[in-house]
Amino acid sequence: MGVLYMHIEEIEDFRSLLRGMVRELGMLSRKSSGTELSPLQSHILIELNKMPIGVTELANRLCVEKSSISRTLSGLVKAELLKREPVHQDGRASVFSLTHQGDEALENINRNANEFTAQAFNLISDTEKDKIYAAIHSLTTSLRNARQQRANEVVIRPITPEDNHAIAEVIRKSFFDNKIDHLEGVSLHDPELGRLSHVYDQPACGYWIAEINGQVIGGVGLAPLKGGDNGYCEMQKLYLDQSFTGMGIGRRLISLVLEKALAYGYKYCYLETLEELGKARSLYENFGFYLLDGRLGNTGHNSSNICMLKTLSDE
Repeated sequence: MGVLYMHIEEIEDFRSLLRGMVRELGMLSRKSSGTELSPLQSHILIELNKMPIGVTELANRLCVEKSSISRTLSGLVKAELLKREPVHQDGRASVFSLTHQGDEALENINRNANEFTAQAFNLISDTEKDKIYAAIHSLTTSLRNARQQRANEVVIRPITPEDNHAIAEVIRKSFFDNKIDHLEGVSLHDPELGRLSHVYDQPACGYWIAEINGQVIGGVGLAPLKGGDNGYCEMQKLYLDQSFTGMGIGRRLISLVLEKALAYGYKYCYLETLEELGKARSLYENFGFYLLDGRLGNTGHNSSNICMLKTLSDE
Protein backbone atom coordinates (compact mmCIF):
# COMPACT_ATOMS: atom_id res chain seq x y z
CA MET A 1 0.00 0.00 0.00
CA GLY A 2 1.39 3.41 -0.98
CA VAL A 3 2.04 6.27 1.41
CA LEU A 4 -0.79 8.82 1.58
CA TYR A 5 0.45 12.41 1.92
CA MET A 6 -3.07 13.84 2.41
CA HIS A 7 -5.38 13.27 5.34
CA ILE A 8 -7.87 10.52 4.60
CA GLU A 9 -10.78 12.96 5.03
CA GLU A 10 -9.30 15.23 2.35
CA ILE A 11 -8.86 12.29 0.00
CA GLU A 12 -12.43 11.09 0.46
CA ASP A 13 -13.83 14.61 0.00
CA PHE A 14 -11.81 14.97 -3.18
CA ARG A 15 -13.00 11.62 -4.51
CA SER A 16 -16.58 12.68 -3.76
CA LEU A 17 -16.10 15.82 -5.87
CA LEU A 18 -14.70 13.76 -8.74
CA ARG A 19 -17.62 11.33 -8.57
CA GLY A 20 -20.01 14.25 -8.69
CA MET A 21 -18.27 15.68 -11.75
CA VAL A 22 -18.39 12.31 -13.52
CA ARG A 23 -22.11 12.02 -12.83
CA GLU A 24 -22.88 15.58 -13.95
CA LEU A 25 -20.96 14.95 -17.17
CA GLY A 26 -23.33 12.04 -17.76
CA MET A 27 -20.56 9.44 -17.89
CA LEU A 28 -22.84 6.89 -16.22
CA SER A 29 -25.69 7.44 -18.68
CA ARG A 30 -25.94 5.82 -22.08
CA LYS A 31 -27.88 8.80 -23.42
CA SER A 32 -25.47 11.49 -22.22
CA SER A 33 -23.91 11.85 -25.68
CA GLY A 34 -27.26 12.63 -27.34
CA THR A 35 -27.22 9.16 -28.95
CA GLU A 36 -27.82 5.61 -27.82
CA LEU A 37 -24.06 5.05 -27.58
CA SER A 38 -22.36 4.25 -24.29
CA PRO A 39 -19.60 6.56 -22.95
CA LEU A 40 -16.94 4.02 -24.04
CA GLN A 41 -18.42 3.76 -27.54
CA SER A 42 -18.48 7.56 -27.78
CA HIS A 43 -14.85 7.85 -26.70
CA ILE A 44 -13.83 5.28 -29.30
CA LEU A 45 -15.48 7.31 -32.07
CA ILE A 46 -13.75 10.46 -30.82
CA GLU A 47 -10.31 8.82 -30.92
CA LEU A 48 -10.89 7.28 -34.35
CA ASN A 49 -11.80 10.67 -35.81
CA LYS A 50 -8.07 11.48 -35.86
CA MET A 51 -6.76 8.40 -37.68
CA PRO A 52 -7.26 4.62 -37.89
CA ILE A 53 -6.08 2.88 -34.70
CA GLY A 54 -5.63 -0.70 -33.53
CA VAL A 55 -6.99 -2.39 -30.42
CA THR A 56 -3.85 -2.04 -28.31
CA GLU A 57 -3.40 1.68 -28.99
CA LEU A 58 -7.08 2.35 -28.30
CA ALA A 59 -6.89 0.47 -25.00
CA ASN A 60 -3.84 2.51 -23.97
CA ARG A 61 -5.41 5.84 -24.90
CA LEU A 62 -8.71 5.11 -23.17
CA CYS A 63 -7.16 3.39 -20.13
CA VAL A 64 -9.31 0.26 -20.41
CA GLU A 65 -8.63 -3.46 -20.89
CA LYS A 66 -8.08 -4.78 -24.41
CA SER A 67 -10.89 -7.31 -23.92
CA SER A 68 -13.39 -4.50 -23.25
CA ILE A 69 -12.18 -2.57 -26.29
CA SER A 70 -12.38 -5.64 -28.52
CA ARG A 71 -15.98 -6.39 -27.55
CA THR A 72 -17.02 -2.78 -27.97
CA LEU A 73 -15.31 -2.49 -31.35
CA SER A 74 -17.10 -5.60 -32.57
CA GLY A 75 -20.43 -4.04 -31.60
CA LEU A 76 -19.60 -0.79 -33.40
CA VAL A 77 -18.56 -2.68 -36.54
CA LYS A 78 -21.81 -4.66 -36.43
CA ALA A 79 -23.72 -1.37 -36.09
CA GLU A 80 -21.85 -0.15 -39.20
CA LEU A 81 -20.35 2.80 -37.32
CA LEU A 82 -16.81 1.45 -37.78
CA LYS A 83 -14.98 -0.55 -40.41
CA ARG A 84 -12.15 -2.98 -39.80
CA GLU A 85 -9.14 -2.92 -42.10
CA PRO A 86 -6.18 -5.34 -42.05
CA VAL A 87 -2.66 -4.00 -41.60
CA HIS A 88 -0.71 -4.99 -44.70
CA GLN A 89 2.52 -5.70 -42.83
CA ASP A 90 0.75 -8.14 -40.52
CA GLY A 91 -2.36 -9.88 -41.78
CA ARG A 92 -3.38 -10.79 -38.22
CA ALA A 93 -3.58 -7.16 -37.09
CA SER A 94 -6.35 -4.70 -37.88
CA VAL A 95 -7.07 -1.02 -37.51
CA PHE A 96 -10.48 0.60 -37.20
CA SER A 97 -11.85 3.76 -38.75
CA LEU A 98 -15.17 5.59 -38.95
CA THR A 99 -17.79 4.83 -41.57
CA HIS A 100 -20.10 7.50 -42.97
CA GLN A 101 -22.63 6.55 -40.27
CA GLY A 102 -19.85 6.80 -37.70
CA ASP A 103 -19.01 10.32 -38.86
CA GLU A 104 -22.65 11.32 -38.42
CA ALA A 105 -22.82 9.77 -34.94
CA LEU A 106 -19.63 11.58 -33.92
CA GLU A 107 -21.02 14.87 -35.22
CA ASN A 108 -24.07 14.39 -32.99
CA ILE A 109 -21.86 13.55 -30.00
CA ASN A 110 -19.71 16.67 -30.47
CA ARG A 111 -22.69 18.95 -31.04
CA ASN A 112 -24.47 17.71 -27.91
CA ALA A 113 -21.29 17.90 -25.79
CA ASN A 114 -20.38 21.36 -27.06
CA GLU A 115 -23.85 22.72 -26.31
CA PHE A 116 -23.85 21.26 -22.81
CA THR A 117 -20.33 22.55 -22.05
CA ALA A 118 -21.23 26.01 -23.37
CA GLN A 119 -24.29 26.09 -21.10
CA ALA A 120 -22.14 25.20 -18.10
CA PHE A 121 -19.44 27.75 -18.90
CA ASN A 122 -22.02 30.50 -19.38
CA LEU A 123 -22.62 30.20 -15.63
CA ILE A 124 -19.05 31.14 -14.65
CA SER A 125 -16.75 34.11 -15.17
CA ASP A 126 -13.76 34.28 -17.52
CA THR A 127 -11.42 34.23 -14.50
CA GLU A 128 -13.06 31.07 -13.22
CA LYS A 129 -12.80 29.48 -16.68
CA ASP A 130 -9.03 30.03 -16.75
CA LYS A 131 -8.63 28.57 -13.27
CA ILE A 132 -10.82 25.57 -14.06
CA TYR A 133 -8.94 24.86 -17.29
CA ALA A 134 -5.57 25.02 -15.54
CA ALA A 135 -6.80 22.87 -12.64
CA ILE A 136 -8.30 20.18 -14.87
CA HIS A 137 -5.15 20.10 -17.01
CA SER A 138 -2.99 19.67 -13.91
CA LEU A 139 -5.30 17.03 -12.43
CA THR A 140 -5.42 15.03 -15.67
CA THR A 141 -1.63 15.02 -15.87
CA SER A 142 -1.33 13.94 -12.24
CA LEU A 143 -3.85 11.12 -12.69
CA ARG A 144 -1.96 9.92 -15.78
CA ASN A 145 1.34 10.00 -13.88
CA ALA A 146 -0.14 8.18 -10.90
CA ARG A 147 -1.48 5.48 -13.21
CA GLN A 148 1.91 5.09 -14.89
CA GLN A 149 3.67 4.88 -11.53
CA ARG A 150 1.25 2.21 -10.37
CA ALA A 151 1.67 0.24 -13.61
CA ASN A 152 5.46 0.41 -13.28
CA GLU A 153 5.27 -0.45 -9.56
CA VAL A 154 7.31 2.57 -8.49
CA VAL A 155 8.47 2.21 -4.88
CA ILE A 156 9.64 5.08 -2.65
CA ARG A 157 11.50 3.95 0.49
CA PRO A 158 14.25 5.01 2.92
CA ILE A 159 17.80 4.51 1.74
CA THR A 160 19.85 1.50 2.89
CA PRO A 161 23.63 0.98 2.71
CA GLU A 162 23.08 -1.34 -0.26
CA ASP A 163 21.73 1.64 -2.25
CA ASN A 164 24.78 3.87 -1.84
CA HIS A 165 26.59 2.90 -5.03
CA ALA A 166 23.47 2.89 -7.20
CA ILE A 167 22.18 6.31 -6.14
CA ALA A 168 25.66 7.80 -6.46
CA GLU A 169 25.75 6.57 -10.06
CA VAL A 170 22.31 8.07 -10.75
CA ILE A 171 23.53 11.44 -9.44
CA ARG A 172 26.76 11.32 -11.43
CA LYS A 173 24.88 10.32 -14.59
CA SER A 174 22.48 13.24 -14.13
CA PHE A 175 25.36 15.72 -14.20
CA PHE A 176 26.76 14.17 -17.38
CA ASP A 177 23.35 13.91 -19.06
CA ASN A 178 22.71 17.61 -18.40
CA LYS A 179 26.25 18.54 -19.47
CA ILE A 180 27.01 20.24 -16.15
CA ASP A 181 29.71 17.84 -14.93
CA HIS A 182 32.31 20.57 -15.43
CA LEU A 183 30.91 22.72 -12.62
CA GLU A 184 32.68 22.98 -9.29
CA GLY A 185 30.97 23.31 -5.93
CA VAL A 186 28.06 20.97 -6.77
CA SER A 187 26.76 17.66 -5.43
CA LEU A 188 28.83 15.75 -7.97
CA HIS A 189 31.95 16.54 -5.95
CA ASP A 190 30.56 15.99 -2.45
CA PRO A 191 32.96 13.69 -0.58
CA GLU A 192 30.05 11.86 1.05
CA LEU A 193 28.35 11.04 -2.29
CA GLY A 194 29.17 7.35 -1.98
CA ARG A 195 27.84 6.92 1.56
CA LEU A 196 24.54 8.74 1.66
CA SER A 197 22.88 6.17 3.91
CA HIS A 198 25.38 7.06 6.63
CA VAL A 199 25.22 10.82 6.03
CA TYR A 200 21.44 10.94 6.43
CA ASP A 201 21.27 8.59 9.41
CA GLN A 202 20.85 11.54 11.75
CA PRO A 203 17.95 13.12 13.71
CA ALA A 204 15.44 15.07 11.56
CA CYS A 205 17.18 13.82 8.41
CA GLY A 206 16.41 11.32 5.73
CA TYR A 207 17.13 10.16 2.23
CA TRP A 208 14.54 8.34 0.17
CA ILE A 209 15.09 6.11 -2.84
CA ALA A 210 12.84 5.68 -5.87
CA GLU A 211 13.07 2.29 -7.53
CA ILE A 212 11.37 0.27 -10.26
CA ASN A 213 11.69 -3.51 -10.29
CA GLY A 214 14.56 -3.30 -7.83
CA GLN A 215 16.45 -0.71 -9.91
CA VAL A 216 17.36 2.53 -8.14
CA ILE A 217 16.24 5.35 -10.44
CA GLY A 218 16.41 8.42 -8.20
CA GLY A 219 16.23 9.87 -4.74
CA VAL A 220 15.94 12.95 -2.54
CA GLY A 221 17.33 14.04 0.82
CA LEU A 222 16.30 16.24 3.74
CA ALA A 223 18.53 17.67 6.45
CA PRO A 224 18.84 20.74 8.72
CA LEU A 225 20.16 23.71 6.77
CA LYS A 226 23.87 23.84 7.51
CA GLY A 227 24.72 27.22 9.02
CA GLY A 228 21.04 28.21 8.98
CA ASP A 229 18.63 29.32 11.66
CA ASN A 230 16.56 26.93 13.73
CA GLY A 231 13.48 25.73 11.92
CA TYR A 232 15.17 25.72 8.51
CA CYS A 233 15.75 22.51 6.58
CA GLU A 234 17.21 21.91 3.14
CA MET A 235 15.92 19.66 0.39
CA GLN A 236 19.02 18.03 -1.03
CA LYS A 237 20.19 15.84 -3.88
CA LEU A 238 16.93 15.45 -5.78
CA TYR A 239 17.98 13.46 -8.84
CA LEU A 240 16.19 11.15 -11.24
CA ASP A 241 17.46 8.98 -14.08
CA GLN A 242 16.38 10.72 -17.30
CA SER A 243 15.08 7.41 -18.64
CA PHE A 244 12.26 7.58 -16.09
CA THR A 245 11.15 11.20 -16.36
CA GLY A 246 7.62 12.08 -17.40
CA MET A 247 5.87 9.97 -14.76
CA GLY A 248 5.77 12.56 -11.99
CA ILE A 249 8.28 10.71 -9.82
CA GLY A 250 10.19 13.92 -9.08
CA ARG A 251 6.96 15.54 -7.91
CA ARG A 252 6.27 12.56 -5.68
CA LEU A 253 9.72 12.86 -4.09
CA ILE A 254 9.23 16.59 -3.47
CA SER A 255 5.83 15.95 -1.86
CA LEU A 256 7.38 13.33 0.40
CA VAL A 257 10.17 15.63 1.54
CA LEU A 258 7.74 18.45 2.35
CA GLU A 259 5.55 16.05 4.31
CA LYS A 260 8.57 14.77 6.25
CA ALA A 261 9.84 18.30 6.87
CA LEU A 262 6.54 19.23 8.51
CA ALA A 263 6.56 16.03 10.55
CA TYR A 264 10.10 16.81 11.78
CA GLY A 265 8.93 20.25 12.95
CA TYR A 266 10.66 22.44 10.37
CA LYS A 267 9.05 25.78 9.48
CA TYR A 268 10.96 26.55 6.28
CA CYS A 269 12.40 24.44 3.49
CA TYR A 270 15.35 25.80 1.51
CA LEU A 271 16.92 24.52 -1.69
CA GLU A 272 19.60 25.42 -4.18
CA THR A 273 19.61 24.52 -7.86
CA LEU A 274 21.34 25.53 -11.08
CA GLU A 275 20.37 28.00 -13.79
CA GLU A 276 21.10 25.23 -16.28
CA LEU A 277 18.22 23.21 -14.83
CA GLY A 278 15.46 25.65 -15.75
CA LYS A 279 12.67 23.04 -15.61
CA ALA A 280 13.58 22.27 -12.01
CA ARG A 281 12.99 25.89 -10.99
CA SER A 282 9.47 25.96 -12.45
CA LEU A 283 8.70 22.65 -10.74
CA TYR A 284 9.76 24.03 -7.36
CA GLU A 285 7.67 27.16 -7.95
CA ASN A 286 4.64 24.94 -8.51
CA PHE A 287 5.20 23.56 -5.00
CA GLY A 288 5.26 27.03 -3.46
CA PHE A 289 9.00 27.76 -3.40
CA TYR A 290 9.94 31.34 -4.19
CA LEU A 291 13.19 32.86 -5.40
CA LEU A 292 15.57 34.46 -2.89
CA ASP A 293 18.00 37.31 -3.53
CA GLY A 294 20.87 35.40 -1.94
CA ARG A 295 21.95 32.26 -0.14
CA LEU A 296 20.95 31.03 3.25
CA GLY A 297 23.26 29.04 5.48
CA ASN A 298 26.49 27.49 4.27
CA THR A 299 25.80 24.58 1.95
CA GLY A 300 29.17 24.70 0.18
CA HIS A 301 27.53 24.44 -3.25
CA ASN A 302 28.88 27.68 -4.63
CA SER A 303 27.91 26.96 -8.25
CA SER A 304 24.24 26.61 -7.37
CA ASN A 305 23.04 30.05 -8.42
CA ILE A 306 19.30 29.68 -7.76
CA CYS A 307 18.21 29.77 -4.13
CA MET A 308 14.59 29.16 -3.15
CA LEU A 309 12.52 28.92 0.03
CA LYS A 310 9.10 27.59 1.02
CA THR A 311 7.22 28.40 4.21
CA LEU A 312 5.95 25.19 5.75
CA SER A 313 4.19 26.56 8.81
CA ASP A 314 2.66 29.90 9.74
CA GLU A 315 3.15 29.27 13.45
